Amino acid sequence: MKKFFKSKKSIFGVQVADWLLLALGLAVFVAIALFTITKSSIWFDEAFSSYLIRFNFWDIAKYTAADVHPPLYYWILKLWSLIFGNTDFALRSMSVFFSGVAIIFGYLLIHRLFNKKAARISLIFIVLSPMIVRYSQEMRMYTLVAAIALAATYTLTFAVNSKKRTPWIIYGILVSLGMWTHYFSALIWITHWIWRADVIRRTIKKGKFIKSFFTRGWILAHVIAIGLYIPWIPFLIYQITTIQVNGFWIPAVTPDTVINFLTNTFYYLQASEITGWLAMGFIVTLALMSWLAFKVYKLQNDQDRQSYRLIMMLAFVPLVLLLLASMPPLRPSFVDRYLIPSTFFIYLFIGLTLTLSSKIIKTKLRAVVIVIIALSMTIGVANVWYFGNYAKTANPPASSNAKEIVQAIVNKSGDNQPIIADSPWLFYEAVSYSTDKHPVYFIDANTGYRYGSLDMLKYNDQHKIKDLTQFTKENPIVWYVGLPRGADFSAPYSNWKVLQKVYYNDSINGKPAYEAIQYEINK
Repeated sequence: MKKFFKSKKSIFGVQVADWLLLALGLAVFVAIALFTITKSSIWFDEAFSSYLIRFNFWDIAKYTAADVHPPLYYWILKLWSLIFGNTDFALRSMSVFFSGVAIIFGYLLIHRLFNKKAARISLIFIVLSPMIVRYSQEMRMYTLVAAIALAATYTLTFAVNSKKRTPWIIYGILVSLGMWTHYFSALIWITHWIWRADVIRRTIKKGKFIKSFFTRGWILAHVIAIGLYIPWIPFLIYQITTIQVNGFWIPAVTPDTVINFLTNTFYYLQASEITGWLAMGFIVTLALMSWLAFKVYKLQNDQDRQSYRLIMMLAFVPLVLLLLASMPPLRPSFVDRYLIPSTFFIYLFIGLTLTLSSKIIKTKLRAVVIVIIALSMTIGVANVWYFGNYAKTANPPASSNAKEIVQAIVNKSGDNQPIIADSPWLFYEAVSYSTDKHPVYFIDANTGYRYGSLDMLKYNDQHKIKDLTQFTKENPIVWYVGLPRGADFSAPYSNWKVLQKVYYNDSINGKPAYEAIQYEINK
Protein backbone atom coordinates (compact mmCIF):
# COMPACT_ATOMS: atom_id res chain seq x y z
CA MET A 1 0.00 0.00 0.00
CA LYS A 2 2.85 2.37 0.83
CA LYS A 3 4.39 1.74 -2.58
CA PHE A 4 1.07 2.38 -4.20
CA PHE A 5 0.73 5.83 -2.63
CA LYS A 6 4.25 6.68 -3.75
CA SER A 7 3.50 5.61 -7.32
CA LYS A 8 4.06 8.26 -10.00
CA LYS A 9 1.42 6.80 -12.29
CA SER A 10 -1.20 9.35 -13.27
CA ILE A 11 -4.61 9.55 -14.93
CA PHE A 12 -5.46 12.84 -16.68
CA GLY A 13 -2.40 14.39 -15.05
CA VAL A 14 -3.43 13.36 -11.52
CA GLN A 15 -1.53 10.67 -9.66
CA VAL A 16 -3.38 7.49 -8.74
CA ALA A 17 -2.88 8.22 -5.04
CA ASP A 18 -4.74 11.52 -5.46
CA TRP A 19 -7.57 9.75 -7.24
CA LEU A 20 -7.82 7.48 -4.22
CA LEU A 21 -7.93 10.45 -1.86
CA LEU A 22 -10.59 12.04 -4.05
CA ALA A 23 -12.57 8.79 -3.97
CA LEU A 24 -12.30 8.75 -0.17
CA GLY A 25 -13.50 12.35 0.01
CA LEU A 26 -16.43 11.51 -2.27
CA ALA A 27 -17.32 8.52 -0.12
CA VAL A 28 -17.39 10.70 3.00
CA PHE A 29 -19.50 13.33 1.24
CA VAL A 30 -21.98 10.76 -0.08
CA ALA A 31 -22.32 9.25 3.40
CA ILE A 32 -23.00 12.71 4.88
CA ALA A 33 -25.53 13.61 2.19
CA LEU A 34 -27.38 10.28 2.27
CA PHE A 35 -27.53 10.09 6.07
CA THR A 36 -30.75 12.14 6.34
CA ILE A 37 -31.75 12.37 2.68
CA THR A 38 -35.23 10.95 3.28
CA LYS A 39 -35.84 12.61 6.66
CA SER A 40 -37.86 15.51 5.28
CA SER A 41 -41.03 15.17 3.29
CA ILE A 42 -40.75 16.70 -0.17
CA TRP A 43 -41.82 20.35 -0.42
CA PHE A 44 -43.60 22.06 -3.29
CA ASP A 45 -40.64 22.63 -5.64
CA GLU A 46 -39.55 19.02 -5.25
CA ALA A 47 -43.15 17.85 -5.60
CA PHE A 48 -43.40 19.78 -8.86
CA SER A 49 -40.30 17.93 -10.12
CA SER A 50 -41.66 14.58 -8.98
CA TYR A 51 -45.05 15.13 -10.61
CA LEU A 52 -43.69 16.59 -13.84
CA ILE A 53 -41.63 13.50 -14.68
CA ARG A 54 -44.83 11.44 -14.85
CA PHE A 55 -45.25 12.85 -18.35
CA ASN A 56 -43.37 12.21 -21.59
CA PHE A 57 -40.37 14.31 -22.61
CA TRP A 58 -42.38 16.60 -24.90
CA ASP A 59 -45.00 17.31 -22.24
CA ILE A 60 -42.27 17.94 -19.66
CA ALA A 61 -40.93 20.73 -21.87
CA LYS A 62 -44.44 22.07 -22.48
CA TYR A 63 -45.39 22.22 -18.81
CA THR A 64 -42.14 23.68 -17.55
CA ALA A 65 -42.34 26.30 -20.31
CA ALA A 66 -45.52 27.49 -18.59
CA ASP A 67 -43.61 27.69 -15.30
CA VAL A 68 -40.24 29.39 -14.71
CA HIS A 69 -37.48 26.91 -15.61
CA PRO A 70 -35.99 25.26 -18.70
CA PRO A 71 -36.44 21.48 -19.10
CA LEU A 72 -33.01 19.78 -19.05
CA TYR A 73 -33.00 18.88 -15.36
CA TYR A 74 -36.47 17.38 -15.61
CA TRP A 75 -35.52 15.34 -18.68
CA ILE A 76 -32.50 13.91 -16.87
CA LEU A 77 -34.59 13.26 -13.74
CA LYS A 78 -37.11 11.41 -15.91
CA LEU A 79 -34.33 9.16 -17.25
CA TRP A 80 -32.96 8.70 -13.73
CA SER A 81 -36.41 7.65 -12.46
CA LEU A 82 -36.76 5.06 -15.22
CA ILE A 83 -33.59 3.41 -13.90
CA PHE A 84 -33.80 3.94 -10.13
CA GLY A 85 -37.50 4.52 -9.44
CA ASN A 86 -39.65 7.34 -8.07
CA THR A 87 -39.07 7.18 -4.33
CA ASP A 88 -37.80 10.22 -2.42
CA PHE A 89 -34.44 8.49 -2.01
CA ALA A 90 -34.14 7.60 -5.69
CA LEU A 91 -35.03 11.05 -7.03
CA ARG A 92 -33.03 13.01 -4.47
CA SER A 93 -29.97 10.82 -4.97
CA MET A 94 -29.49 12.30 -8.44
CA SER A 95 -28.56 15.58 -6.79
CA VAL A 96 -25.97 13.74 -4.69
CA PHE A 97 -24.55 12.25 -7.88
CA PHE A 98 -24.14 15.64 -9.55
CA SER A 99 -22.61 17.10 -6.40
CA GLY A 100 -20.05 14.33 -6.70
CA VAL A 101 -19.38 15.30 -10.31
CA ALA A 102 -18.95 18.95 -9.25
CA ILE A 103 -16.55 17.92 -6.46
CA ILE A 104 -14.44 15.95 -8.93
CA PHE A 105 -14.14 18.89 -11.31
CA GLY A 106 -13.46 21.26 -8.41
CA TYR A 107 -10.62 19.04 -7.24
CA LEU A 108 -9.20 18.73 -10.77
CA LEU A 109 -9.50 22.48 -11.32
CA ILE A 110 -7.49 23.41 -8.22
CA HIS A 111 -5.00 20.61 -8.93
CA ARG A 112 -4.49 21.89 -12.48
CA LEU A 113 -4.23 25.60 -11.63
CA PHE A 114 -2.15 25.18 -8.46
CA ASN A 115 -1.01 21.89 -6.94
CA LYS A 116 -2.19 18.70 -5.30
CA LYS A 117 -1.79 20.12 -1.78
CA ALA A 118 -4.21 22.94 -2.57
CA ALA A 119 -6.62 20.44 -4.14
CA ARG A 120 -6.48 18.17 -1.08
CA ILE A 121 -7.13 20.94 1.43
CA SER A 122 -9.92 22.38 -0.73
CA LEU A 123 -11.49 18.93 -0.83
CA ILE A 124 -11.91 19.02 2.96
CA PHE A 125 -14.10 22.11 2.76
CA ILE A 126 -16.21 20.88 -0.15
CA VAL A 127 -16.89 17.58 1.57
CA LEU A 128 -17.96 19.35 4.79
CA SER A 129 -19.98 22.08 3.09
CA PRO A 130 -23.42 22.59 4.66
CA MET A 131 -25.05 24.28 1.67
CA ILE A 132 -23.85 21.63 -0.77
CA VAL A 133 -25.09 18.87 1.53
CA ARG A 134 -28.42 20.68 1.86
CA TYR A 135 -29.05 20.95 -1.86
CA SER A 136 -27.72 17.48 -2.53
CA GLN A 137 -30.75 16.30 -0.55
CA GLU A 138 -33.25 18.03 -2.81
CA MET A 139 -34.67 16.89 -6.14
CA ARG A 140 -33.98 20.17 -7.88
CA MET A 141 -31.49 21.36 -10.47
CA TYR A 142 -28.97 23.25 -8.36
CA THR A 143 -26.22 20.62 -8.10
CA LEU A 144 -26.59 19.81 -11.81
CA VAL A 145 -25.95 23.49 -12.57
CA ALA A 146 -22.93 23.40 -10.25
CA ALA A 147 -21.54 20.30 -11.99
CA ILE A 148 -21.90 21.99 -15.39
CA ALA A 149 -20.32 25.22 -14.08
CA LEU A 150 -17.32 23.41 -12.58
CA ALA A 151 -16.85 21.30 -15.71
CA ALA A 152 -17.10 24.38 -17.94
CA THR A 153 -14.58 26.31 -15.83
CA TYR A 154 -12.17 23.38 -15.92
CA THR A 155 -12.58 23.20 -19.71
CA LEU A 156 -12.10 26.97 -20.02
CA THR A 157 -8.67 26.74 -18.39
CA PHE A 158 -7.63 24.36 -21.18
CA ALA A 159 -9.28 26.35 -23.95
CA VAL A 160 -7.63 29.71 -23.21
CA ASN A 161 -4.17 28.14 -23.45
CA SER A 162 -4.87 25.91 -26.42
CA LYS A 163 -4.91 26.51 -30.16
CA LYS A 164 -7.21 23.54 -30.65
CA ARG A 165 -10.93 23.92 -31.29
CA THR A 166 -12.07 20.94 -29.24
CA PRO A 167 -11.90 22.60 -25.78
CA TRP A 168 -13.86 25.58 -27.10
CA ILE A 169 -16.51 23.30 -28.62
CA ILE A 170 -16.88 21.46 -25.30
CA TYR A 171 -17.04 24.77 -23.43
CA GLY A 172 -19.77 26.07 -25.74
CA ILE A 173 -21.82 22.91 -25.26
CA LEU A 174 -21.50 23.18 -21.48
CA VAL A 175 -22.57 26.85 -21.49
CA SER A 176 -25.67 25.88 -23.44
CA LEU A 177 -26.40 22.95 -21.13
CA GLY A 178 -26.19 25.31 -18.17
CA MET A 179 -28.77 27.61 -19.72
CA TRP A 180 -31.00 24.63 -20.55
CA THR A 181 -30.85 23.76 -16.83
CA HIS A 182 -31.23 27.07 -14.98
CA TYR A 183 -31.21 30.67 -16.19
CA PHE A 184 -29.00 31.85 -13.37
CA SER A 185 -26.15 29.73 -14.69
CA ALA A 186 -25.64 32.92 -16.72
CA LEU A 187 -24.04 34.42 -13.59
CA ILE A 188 -21.14 31.99 -14.06
CA TRP A 189 -20.82 32.68 -17.79
CA ILE A 190 -20.83 36.45 -17.21
CA THR A 191 -18.11 35.97 -14.59
CA HIS A 192 -16.07 34.04 -17.15
CA TRP A 193 -16.40 37.04 -19.48
CA ILE A 194 -15.29 39.42 -16.72
CA TRP A 195 -12.30 37.26 -15.83
CA ARG A 196 -11.25 36.88 -19.46
CA ALA A 197 -11.55 40.63 -20.02
CA ASP A 198 -9.46 41.28 -16.90
CA VAL A 199 -6.73 38.86 -18.03
CA ILE A 200 -6.53 40.39 -21.50
CA ARG A 201 -6.57 43.92 -20.11
CA ARG A 202 -3.54 43.11 -17.96
CA THR A 203 -1.53 41.31 -20.66
CA ILE A 204 -2.37 42.94 -24.02
CA LYS A 205 -1.23 46.28 -25.34
CA LYS A 206 -3.75 49.07 -25.81
CA GLY A 207 -5.68 48.97 -29.04
CA LYS A 208 -5.61 45.17 -29.30
CA PHE A 209 -8.16 44.31 -26.63
CA ILE A 210 -11.12 43.58 -28.92
CA LYS A 211 -9.11 41.39 -31.28
CA SER A 212 -7.53 39.50 -28.38
CA PHE A 213 -10.83 39.04 -26.57
CA PHE A 214 -12.97 37.87 -29.49
CA THR A 215 -10.72 35.11 -30.73
CA ARG A 216 -11.98 32.43 -33.10
CA GLY A 217 -12.22 29.93 -30.27
CA TRP A 218 -14.20 32.28 -28.03
CA ILE A 219 -16.60 33.17 -30.85
CA LEU A 220 -16.96 29.51 -31.85
CA ALA A 221 -17.86 28.52 -28.28
CA HIS A 222 -20.59 31.13 -28.03
CA VAL A 223 -21.97 30.47 -31.50
CA ILE A 224 -22.35 26.83 -30.44
CA ALA A 225 -23.89 27.81 -27.09
CA ILE A 226 -26.42 30.17 -28.66
CA GLY A 227 -27.12 27.84 -31.58
CA LEU A 228 -27.96 24.95 -29.27
CA TYR A 229 -30.10 27.24 -27.12
CA ILE A 230 -32.14 28.84 -29.92
CA PRO A 231 -35.10 26.38 -29.63
CA TRP A 232 -35.73 27.47 -26.05
CA ILE A 233 -35.29 31.23 -26.49
CA PRO A 234 -38.99 31.93 -27.31
CA PHE A 235 -40.00 30.21 -24.06
CA LEU A 236 -37.36 32.15 -22.14
CA ILE A 237 -38.80 35.40 -23.48
CA TYR A 238 -42.33 34.27 -22.61
CA GLN A 239 -41.35 33.39 -19.05
CA ILE A 240 -39.54 36.69 -18.50
CA THR A 241 -42.17 38.94 -20.08
CA THR A 242 -45.35 37.14 -19.07
CA ILE A 243 -44.86 35.02 -15.97
CA GLN A 244 -42.31 36.84 -13.83
CA VAL A 245 -43.57 40.37 -14.55
CA ASN A 246 -46.96 39.44 -13.09
CA GLY A 247 -45.50 38.87 -9.66
CA PHE A 248 -42.99 36.66 -7.93
CA TRP A 249 -42.55 35.32 -4.44
CA ILE A 250 -38.93 36.38 -3.82
CA PRO A 251 -38.59 39.07 -1.09
CA ALA A 252 -36.68 42.30 -1.56
CA VAL A 253 -32.98 42.54 -0.73
CA THR A 254 -32.23 43.85 2.77
CA PRO A 255 -29.02 44.69 4.67
CA ASP A 256 -29.13 41.13 6.06
CA THR A 257 -29.27 39.40 2.68
CA VAL A 258 -25.54 38.93 2.12
CA ILE A 259 -24.78 38.21 5.79
CA ASN A 260 -27.48 35.53 5.86
CA PHE A 261 -26.02 34.00 2.72
CA LEU A 262 -22.58 33.81 4.33
CA THR A 263 -23.80 32.49 7.69
CA ASN A 264 -25.79 29.80 5.90
CA THR A 265 -22.65 28.95 3.92
CA PHE A 266 -20.79 28.22 7.16
CA TYR A 267 -23.45 27.20 9.69
CA TYR A 268 -26.71 26.77 7.75
CA LEU A 269 -28.21 29.37 10.08
CA GLN A 270 -29.56 32.85 9.59
CA ALA A 271 -27.44 35.66 11.04
CA SER A 272 -30.06 36.27 13.73
CA GLU A 273 -29.65 32.65 14.89
CA ILE A 274 -25.90 32.96 15.45
CA THR A 275 -24.87 34.07 18.93
CA GLY A 276 -22.00 33.66 21.38
CA TRP A 277 -19.00 31.68 20.21
CA LEU A 278 -20.57 30.91 16.85
CA ALA A 279 -20.93 34.61 16.15
CA MET A 280 -17.37 35.26 17.31
CA GLY A 281 -16.08 32.39 15.16
CA PHE A 282 -17.89 33.70 12.10
CA ILE A 283 -16.55 37.23 12.52
CA VAL A 284 -12.97 36.03 13.11
CA THR A 285 -13.15 33.63 10.16
CA LEU A 286 -14.48 36.33 7.84
CA ALA A 287 -11.80 38.81 8.95
CA LEU A 288 -9.00 36.23 8.79
CA MET A 289 -9.95 34.98 5.31
CA SER A 290 -10.20 38.56 4.00
CA TRP A 291 -6.77 39.44 5.39
CA LEU A 292 -5.19 36.20 4.17
CA ALA A 293 -6.68 36.60 0.68
CA PHE A 294 -5.14 40.07 0.38
CA LYS A 295 -1.74 38.85 1.58
CA VAL A 296 -1.81 35.66 -0.49
CA TYR A 297 -2.66 37.50 -3.68
CA LYS A 298 0.32 39.83 -3.31
CA LEU A 299 2.72 36.90 -2.93
CA GLN A 300 1.71 35.14 -6.17
CA ASN A 301 3.37 35.49 -9.54
CA ASP A 302 1.38 36.82 -12.49
CA GLN A 303 0.18 33.40 -13.68
CA ASP A 304 -0.95 32.29 -10.22
CA ARG A 305 -2.63 35.65 -9.62
CA GLN A 306 -4.61 35.11 -12.79
CA SER A 307 -5.73 31.67 -11.57
CA TYR A 308 -6.44 32.96 -8.05
CA ARG A 309 -8.60 35.75 -9.48
CA LEU A 310 -10.60 33.17 -11.43
CA ILE A 311 -11.52 31.22 -8.29
CA MET A 312 -12.14 34.40 -6.28
CA MET A 313 -14.32 35.94 -8.99
CA LEU A 314 -16.42 32.80 -9.40
CA ALA A 315 -16.91 32.74 -5.63
CA PHE A 316 -18.10 36.33 -5.24
CA VAL A 317 -18.91 38.06 -8.54
CA PRO A 318 -22.15 36.06 -9.09
CA LEU A 319 -23.21 37.16 -5.59
CA VAL A 320 -22.71 40.82 -6.56
CA LEU A 321 -24.42 40.32 -9.92
CA LEU A 322 -27.46 38.72 -8.33
CA LEU A 323 -27.68 41.55 -5.80
CA LEU A 324 -27.60 44.12 -8.62
CA ALA A 325 -30.20 42.14 -10.55
CA SER A 326 -32.48 42.33 -7.49
CA MET A 327 -32.42 46.11 -7.17
CA PRO A 328 -35.30 48.37 -8.26
CA PRO A 329 -36.70 48.78 -10.82
CA LEU A 330 -35.92 45.08 -11.38
CA ARG A 331 -37.82 42.44 -9.44
CA PRO A 332 -36.04 40.76 -6.50
CA SER A 333 -34.34 37.53 -7.54
CA PHE A 334 -31.82 36.88 -4.75
CA VAL A 335 -32.22 33.34 -3.42
CA ASP A 336 -29.37 31.46 -1.75
CA ARG A 337 -29.86 28.29 -3.77
CA TYR A 338 -29.44 30.18 -7.05
CA LEU A 339 -25.82 30.68 -5.98
CA ILE A 340 -24.95 27.03 -5.32
CA PRO A 341 -22.31 27.03 -8.11
CA SER A 342 -20.66 30.03 -6.44
CA THR A 343 -20.92 28.29 -3.09
CA PHE A 344 -18.72 25.51 -4.46
CA PHE A 345 -16.16 28.13 -5.45
CA ILE A 346 -16.34 29.79 -2.03
CA TYR A 347 -15.31 26.52 -0.39
CA LEU A 348 -12.56 26.05 -3.00
CA PHE A 349 -11.43 29.62 -2.36
CA ILE A 350 -11.17 28.98 1.39
CA GLY A 351 -9.09 25.84 0.90
CA LEU A 352 -6.89 27.48 -1.72
CA THR A 353 -6.27 30.60 0.36
CA LEU A 354 -5.30 28.59 3.42
CA THR A 355 -2.95 26.43 1.34
CA LEU A 356 -1.20 29.43 -0.21
CA SER A 357 -0.82 31.14 3.16
CA SER A 358 2.17 29.00 4.15
CA LYS A 359 4.51 32.00 3.93
CA ILE A 360 2.20 34.13 6.05
CA ILE A 361 1.26 31.92 8.99
CA LYS A 362 3.16 29.00 10.47
CA THR A 363 2.29 25.45 9.45
CA LYS A 364 0.95 24.43 12.86
CA LEU A 365 -1.17 27.56 13.20
CA ARG A 366 -2.52 27.09 9.69
CA ALA A 367 -3.45 23.50 10.53
CA VAL A 368 -5.31 24.75 13.60
CA VAL A 369 -7.22 27.28 11.46
CA ILE A 370 -8.14 24.57 8.95
CA VAL A 371 -9.42 22.32 11.73
CA ILE A 372 -11.42 25.12 13.39
CA ILE A 373 -13.12 26.18 10.16
CA ALA A 374 -13.79 22.55 9.22
CA LEU A 375 -15.32 21.91 12.65
CA SER A 376 -17.45 25.03 12.30
CA MET A 377 -18.78 23.67 9.03
CA THR A 378 -19.59 20.33 10.66
CA ILE A 379 -21.93 22.32 12.90
CA GLY A 380 -23.55 23.52 9.70
CA VAL A 381 -23.87 19.95 8.46
CA ALA A 382 -25.49 18.99 11.77
CA ASN A 383 -27.94 21.87 11.28
CA VAL A 384 -28.76 20.56 7.80
CA TRP A 385 -29.44 17.15 9.29
CA TYR A 386 -31.71 18.74 11.91
CA PHE A 387 -33.61 21.30 9.83
CA GLY A 388 -33.79 19.43 6.54
CA ASN A 389 -35.83 21.51 4.11
CA TYR A 390 -37.48 23.55 6.87
CA ALA A 391 -38.35 26.90 5.29
CA LYS A 392 -36.66 29.17 7.82
CA THR A 393 -37.27 32.36 5.84
CA ALA A 394 -40.89 31.67 4.92
CA ASN A 395 -43.70 33.63 6.55
CA PRO A 396 -44.46 31.81 8.75
CA PRO A 397 -41.47 29.40 8.85
CA ALA A 398 -42.68 25.87 8.22
CA SER A 399 -41.77 22.33 7.25
CA SER A 400 -43.38 20.19 4.62
CA ASN A 401 -44.80 17.19 6.43
CA ALA A 402 -47.05 15.81 3.70
CA LYS A 403 -45.53 12.35 4.11
CA GLU A 404 -46.26 12.37 7.83
CA ILE A 405 -49.89 13.50 7.56
CA VAL A 406 -50.63 10.92 4.85
CA GLN A 407 -49.10 8.23 7.04
CA ALA A 408 -51.16 9.45 10.01
CA ILE A 409 -54.29 9.16 7.86
CA VAL A 410 -53.36 5.65 6.75
CA ASN A 411 -52.85 4.61 10.39
CA LYS A 412 -56.31 5.90 11.35
CA SER A 413 -58.39 4.65 8.43
CA GLY A 414 -59.56 1.53 6.71
CA ASP A 415 -58.68 0.49 3.19
CA ASN A 416 -59.94 2.22 0.08
CA GLN A 417 -60.51 5.61 1.66
CA PRO A 418 -59.29 8.33 -0.72
CA ILE A 419 -57.56 11.49 0.45
CA ILE A 420 -58.61 14.86 -0.96
CA ALA A 421 -56.17 17.77 -0.72
CA ASP A 422 -57.72 21.16 -0.11
CA SER A 423 -55.31 22.95 -2.47
CA PRO A 424 -53.27 22.09 -5.56
CA TRP A 425 -50.10 23.03 -3.66
CA LEU A 426 -50.74 20.44 -0.97
CA PHE A 427 -51.90 17.97 -3.61
CA TYR A 428 -48.53 18.13 -5.36
CA GLU A 429 -46.79 17.28 -2.09
CA ALA A 430 -49.22 14.63 -0.86
CA VAL A 431 -49.72 12.75 -4.14
CA SER A 432 -46.11 11.54 -3.98
CA TYR A 433 -47.19 9.44 -0.99
CA SER A 434 -50.40 8.21 -2.60
CA THR A 435 -51.08 4.47 -2.44
CA ASP A 436 -53.55 2.16 -4.18
CA LYS A 437 -55.59 1.90 -0.99
CA HIS A 438 -55.33 5.60 -0.14
CA PRO A 439 -55.08 7.56 -3.41
CA VAL A 440 -54.74 11.34 -3.25
CA TYR A 441 -57.03 13.63 -5.27
CA PHE A 442 -57.92 17.29 -5.75
CA ILE A 443 -61.27 18.86 -6.66
CA ASP A 444 -61.33 20.42 -10.11
CA ALA A 445 -64.08 22.94 -9.32
CA ASN A 446 -62.17 24.29 -6.31
CA THR A 447 -58.89 24.77 -8.17
CA GLY A 448 -58.09 28.12 -9.71
CA TYR A 449 -55.59 27.42 -12.47
CA ARG A 450 -54.00 30.83 -12.27
CA TYR A 451 -50.35 29.80 -12.40
CA GLY A 452 -48.46 27.94 -15.11
CA SER A 453 -47.21 25.47 -12.52
CA LEU A 454 -50.77 24.13 -12.38
CA ASP A 455 -51.07 23.40 -16.11
CA MET A 456 -50.21 19.76 -15.44
CA LEU A 457 -53.40 19.54 -13.38
CA LYS A 458 -55.51 21.71 -15.66
CA TYR A 459 -54.97 19.73 -18.83
CA ASN A 460 -54.89 16.22 -17.38
CA ASP A 461 -57.45 14.19 -15.47
CA GLN A 462 -55.03 12.20 -13.33
CA HIS A 463 -56.10 12.37 -9.66
CA LYS A 464 -58.71 15.01 -10.58
CA ILE A 465 -62.25 14.90 -9.20
CA LYS A 466 -64.37 16.35 -11.98
CA ASP A 467 -67.74 15.10 -10.73
CA LEU A 468 -67.75 15.27 -6.94
CA THR A 469 -71.28 13.83 -6.61
CA GLN A 470 -70.36 10.72 -8.54
CA PHE A 471 -67.04 10.45 -6.73
CA THR A 472 -68.64 10.50 -3.28
CA LYS A 473 -71.23 7.92 -4.35
CA GLU A 474 -68.38 5.60 -5.19
CA ASN A 475 -66.40 6.65 -2.09
CA PRO A 476 -68.82 7.38 0.77
CA ILE A 477 -65.95 7.84 3.24
CA VAL A 478 -63.13 10.25 2.38
CA TRP A 479 -60.35 12.18 4.08
CA TYR A 480 -60.00 15.92 3.53
CA VAL A 481 -56.56 17.34 4.35
CA GLY A 482 -55.25 20.88 4.53
CA LEU A 483 -52.91 23.35 6.19
CA PRO A 484 -55.20 25.40 8.46
CA ARG A 485 -52.41 27.38 10.20
CA GLY A 486 -54.80 28.96 12.64
CA ALA A 487 -57.78 29.38 10.30
CA ASP A 488 -60.98 27.37 10.51
CA PHE A 489 -60.69 24.17 8.53
CA SER A 490 -63.94 22.48 7.62
CA ALA A 491 -65.62 20.42 4.94
CA PRO A 492 -66.20 22.06 1.59
CA TYR A 493 -69.82 20.82 1.56
CA SER A 494 -72.57 20.76 4.20
CA ASN A 495 -73.61 17.14 3.70
CA TRP A 496 -70.22 15.83 4.84
CA LYS A 497 -70.38 14.34 8.37
CA VAL A 498 -67.26 14.37 10.54
CA LEU A 499 -66.11 10.95 11.73
CA GLN A 500 -62.68 11.73 13.18
CA LYS A 501 -59.80 14.21 12.96
CA VAL A 502 -56.05 13.80 12.70
CA TYR A 503 -53.53 16.55 13.42
CA TYR A 504 -49.85 16.82 12.71
CA ASN A 505 -47.63 19.49 14.23
CA ASP A 506 -44.65 20.94 12.39
CA SER A 507 -41.69 18.66 12.98
CA ILE A 508 -39.34 21.61 13.68
CA ASN A 509 -41.30 24.39 15.37
CA GLY A 510 -43.98 22.15 16.92
CA LYS A 511 -46.82 24.42 15.80
CA PRO A 512 -50.06 23.04 14.31
CA ALA A 513 -49.50 22.56 10.60
CA TYR A 514 -51.70 19.87 9.06
CA GLU A 515 -55.24 18.77 9.75
CA ALA A 516 -57.03 15.84 8.18
CA ILE A 517 -60.72 15.12 8.72
CA GLN A 518 -62.46 11.87 7.91
CA TYR A 519 -65.94 12.43 6.49
CA GLU A 520 -68.94 10.31 5.74
CA ILE A 521 -70.92 11.76 2.87
CA ASN A 522 -74.66 11.86 3.46
CA LYS A 523 -76.61 11.18 0.29
